[in-house]
Amino acid sequence: MTVDLSSAVFKKRDRNAIKHHFDEVHKVRYGTSAPEERAEIVSLRATVTGLMKKPPLERISRGGPAPTRAARRGTRTVYFEKKKVKTPAFARDALKADNRIAGPALIEEHASTTVLLPGDRMQVDGFGNLVIEVGRNR
Repeated sequence: MTVDLSSAVFKKRDRNAIKHHFDEVHKVRYGTSAPEERAEIVSLRATVTGLMKKPPLERISRGGPAPTRAARRGTRTVYFEKKKVKTPAFARDALKADNRIAGPALIEEHASTTVLLPGDRMQVDGFGNLVIEVGRNR
């Protein structure tokens, strides 16, 4: 059962207050409590609120419209509308600003793959974002 506690309770290190608060919440939620029994803290969660400085935005190196050879990962067979299509694959971390790729294509990275469908167009911006224009035929 999750029980919200104020930071004052923790600062005082008042275990009896923690147990008392737990028993009160348990009584409200379940209609019963057992103040004479021991309780066990299974996990703690903290929420912190504050202001942070924005991290600096880092630009990636510029390239031309075509991705470099190092960005190419070969082709993959992909089904688009029930048809097998040999589809070029690219390594996202090797793409440069201003690279452009027309779909169909795959942009691969360690945790995901971005699929450009036939008719889609993608351009890498100066910060490494993939800006995709979805094809008009959908």
